[in-house]
Amino acid sequence: MELLHIEPFLQTPEVNFDPESGRLELIGKSYPEDAVEFYEPIITWCDKYIETPAANTVLFCEVEYLNSASQKQLVDLIACFKPLHDAGKKFIVHWRYEEGDDDILSVGQLIEHELELPFKFEEFS
Repeated sequence: MELLHIEPFLQTPEVNFDPESGRLELIGKSYPEDAVEFYEPIITWCDKYIETPAANTVLFCEVEYLNSASQKQLVDLIACFKPLHDAGKKFIVHWRYEEGDDDILSVGQLIEHELELPFKFEEFS
């Protein structure tokens, strides 16, 4: 399985998913015109990844801003890892948010509650 890398653009985040290390990064703003079109290949990659995952998978999410369409796609993306977690494999979402950004923190907490997956929240300045 190959590394997935998508360069950031004005309305889309940087994506660095390394299948060998299990380090998956989604960093930046997310408000593309068509969120489904942007996230579809990422979700497809994740569906394949969980067939033969690394020993430990960490999804680093450091989202500065996301619109409602991106939020739904992000939920779908994170939900891809539910079977991995339910099978007893090591998986965690490392949710980083800027100091004082309660909106992004709340989004992460809502996703954590909805999907019942382990999250680690980290505030940075």
